[in-house]
This record gives sequence, structure tokens and C-alpha cells, in this order.
Amino acid sequence: MLIQRLLWISLILFELGLRPCLAQQPAVEARLVDSGLVEWLQSHKSDLTGMPLSFGITEANRKEVLERMGDQDSITGIIERIIVEEGTSVYDTAVWQIALAALGGEENLRAASVPIETYWRGSLRHLHNIRAGRGGGQTFIYDRDQPDAISSDLTDLGRRGFVFRILNAHGKYLAADPLDGKRRFSGFPNWPDIHWEDWKPIAGENAWVVIAAMQIYHHKYFDYESGQYRHTAEPVELALAKEIARAAIHLQANNGAVRMAPIGTYFFSLDEISGGTAREVAAELDEKATASKESYERLVREWGEERTILQSEHTTWYYDEISTENNLSWFTAFKLLYEVTEDPEYRLAMLRIERYLKSVWNADEHYFFQGAHFTEGFWEPNSEHFATDVQTWAICKLGPARLDEWFGEGAAYRIWQTTKEFSGIYSPEGRLQGVGYTRESRRLSIEWTVGAIYAMNELVRYYGENHPEWSRQASGEARDMRAGIERFYRHASDGKAAYSYSSRRGWIPFGWFSHDKEVLSLVSTCWVVLYDLGFNPFRLYPQPR
Repeated sequence: MLIQRLLWISLILFELGLRPCLAQQPAVEARLVDSGLVEWLQSHKSDLTGMPLSFGITEANRKEVLERMGDQDSITGIIERIIVEEGTSVYDTAVWQIALAALGGEENLRAASVPIETYWRGSLRHLHNIRAGRGGGQTFIYDRDQPDAISSDLTDLGRRGFVFRILNAHGKYLAADPLDGKRRFSGFPNWPDIHWEDWKPIAGENAWVVIAAMQIYHHKYFDYESGQYRHTAEPVELALAKEIARAAIHLQANNGAVRMAPIGTYFFSLDEISGGTAREVAAELDEKATASKESYERLVREWGEERTILQSEHTTWYYDEISTENNLSWFTAFKLLYEVTEDPEYRLAMLRIERYLKSVWNADEHYFFQGAHFTEGFWEPNSEHFATDVQTWAICKLGPARLDEWFGEGAAYRIWQTTKEFSGIYSPEGRLQGVGYTRESRRLSIEWTVGAIYAMNELVRYYGENHPEWSRQASGEARDMRAGIERFYRHASDGKAAYSYSSRRGWIPFGWFSHDKEVLSLVSTCWVVLYDLGFNPFRLYPQPR
């Protein structure tokens, strides 16, 4: 399906009285951007807080989509429905912030600044503390040797911890099941009043908080004539980025990687999900949640709460887990901080991550392992599941030159060949449409496909001189994938439009469900807008200094 109502983005902004930031960025190519997409992402936010909403559902399919998320008495279903209805992922929010800043204009920049101000304040209406640390009723420990290094005291500026990964965009704590409106459920975690129930300070999402903060800081304060940043007191964008980066550095393990989350982050599914239909997986998750709760409560009775948090696998699993994708994101976050501040601490953090990345390279099949887990005193690579985004973001964030230097000429190209083989989605005619989440051929992720398109652009530029055939191939595949996601373009109300989250619902082995194509996605839409703008969020334009 062809995108309708295409306009030059400069004309859109001119009509709105806005000044496009792209005019200041000579490295960015002007492209056509759909005004319906721009209008949707500008308006798809809470009237109460200004925070964006991660999802939307087309009204005609609403009840059917909600029912497919689980039965009325499914804890997993209730929680997922509330997240889809009212949630905002801080990663999705970060990409939204970057897209608004890239579009330019004072109104967009003000909207993009709201999450930064919210995170710095540390509260969101009824959510009185959205920063994870130790003290004040919280026990999140980032470093066993320095358990008090990261604080949950909102007045302890500069020492506070990560932002929780998913928030209620309206700042609500109590909620109702969107399927049937019920506000109480006897089996709901902790107490029967249905409430917000996702409190995980995950490293990867917080890397994107830093990336967005640095992009907005750069947009606000970089003087293109002098090549310097112009401000007096330290702006909140830079202060927030430094504070969260400090917490991440405390989370770096002895193998160089940033751990997935601090001690105290609850994880109930200690065993592999057996699979099956989405409804069967939801039922299995419900059973695991109930069994985990009983096990954890028994440990608290036997050991006490403090010892249980420090020693139970339920609250140390994330601390002993490493995500390669999280570390690629932190590599970028540290890189942007180092480019701006020239603080060698960030360069050292990058070098430590490089050491980890080399340790999870699968030389036989030319790809990075999804992560690693600390088992019996050693970090063992996670080889069970192939992670598509790890491969494409490695090409985008590390760059083909670095990959070829590490693993031999053509390494970046070979990563992409493996990725296509394992997770490429093809039309009946054999044309590449996009990519999936893991080893699969029937489910397409719009967001991860745009990541693959960005990776193709890197291959085109890098291999153009020495391997022109690879470059031409990557260029053609980028065009094919950009066309391939158009069948997931959806019309919303009042001339607005958005992209689906994915092509179909199903369990993703990294811990969440993909959604039906009727579920509109903020992050998918923002990534498409960023790509069509020609804006690369992994870089600052132009490079400072």
C-alpha cells in the first residue's frame, strides 16, 4: 500500500510555523515524510502528563484484539491489556523524543523535553517514585561491593538510579481491565485492587533515556557556527544523562558488560517457556507467576526480606543476566556522553563493553550471541535463541569498519547474511520484506525491520568502494524492506496514521508478546519517521568539536 498525503517535511513545518532542525544538519538527506504519521505521534500522548502512549488499537478491532491477549481471569492478560491501553515504555518514549526533536520547532522540542523533566523530578502523578535505588522502601542494589552507591532518595541528585522501564503514561497507579472494566481480581499480584504492576529498572531502556537526553541537549545547546555548546549552568538533559550513566557504570560486571538490571528486580519465570499458542503461553505464565509468588513468600518467611532480595534467584536473575542488545545501546550512550564531555570514564566504559562483545561473538556462524548468564562462577553465552536486533544494531552502533577490524574483512556483511538466513521475511516471489525477532520466517517486526534498513545504509557506505556488489545488494534490500513494511501502514482517526507493531501476535523468546497488526505502535511509527527524515539517532550532527 502506498503512503498517502506525502509532503516535504520542510513544507509541513513551514505551515506549522516551525523551524526544521534538519536545516542545521548537512549530513542529513531530506526525504518525504507522511504528515499523517507526524500528526499521530504529536498527538498520541496523555492529556494529563504529556507522556506518549506506546500503543493504540484501531476501534473496529478493539474488543477482538484485547480478548486475544488472554482470558478475563488471566493475570498475564490483564497486565498486558493495561500496558497496551495506558503504558509507555521509556525506550519507546526516547525514540519519540528523538523523532520530535528531529522534526524541529519549539512546540515539538517542548513536548520532547517533558519526559526528561519527569525523570529528573522522579515522580509521575500517583507514581510517587519512578527511580530505582536503595532506601525509602526500595532495595535495588547495582553493586554488591557498594550497596548504597545508588539511591532512591529523589532529593539525592546525581546519585539516583534507573527509571522503571514501563510507566503508566497518565501517572495512574490503580487501573481497570480494558477488556471488561473490572477493578478487582482476587488473584492479582500483591493485592486484589488492579494496579500498575511492572517495576523493572532495565539497563537497555535506560541507555535510551540517555541517548534521547543527549540528542535533545545537542539540539538545544550546540552552536553550529562555533562548534561549541552554549549554556551556563548544567542543563537538566546533561545532568540526567550523567546520573543514569553513573548507575550503569556501577552495574558493569567483571567481563565488561552492563548487567541487565540491579539486584531486587523481580523475575518469576526462571525456566524456559515451553511455547505453543499465545494463549497457551499466557496460561503458562500465569501458572509460573503463582508458583513464583508462593516460593518467594516462603523464602521471605524463612530468611527475612533483606536476605531474600540479596540471595533469591527471583531477585538476582536479572543481575546475573546480560543482554547484548542492552550493551550495544549503552555503547552508544557512553559514546555520545564522551563526545560531548570528553570525560575518559565514558571511554573506559565503552572499552569494557567492547571486551564483552568480543566474548559473545559466534565465529562459526558469524553473529553475536543474544547475551550471557552467570552460572557457577562463569559468564556463559546465551546460545538458545538468535536475536535479530543484536545483529542489525551491531552494524549500526559499532559500524562495519570496527566489526571488520575485529572479526576480519567482510564481517559486517556476513552478519547480515546470517541474519537474513535466520530471520528474513520474504514475499512469495522471493523479495525480502523485512525481518522477524528470532529464527522465524512468518512474523515481521516493523521496528526491527527499520533497524535492518539503517544497517543496510551502513553497509552501502562502507563497502561501496572495495565491495561494490555488496553495497548494491544492501541498497536494493533497503529499498525492498522499506516497501515491505507499507502493508502495515494503518489509517487512524482524523487523517492520522501509524504503523503496526508487528504482523501477528505471538510469544517472543526474549520475554514479551508481539502484537496483532491492528495494534498501532509508537516506536514503529517513530522509527519510520526518523528514517524518512534521514536522521540517525546513533550520532550527533555534526560531530561536536
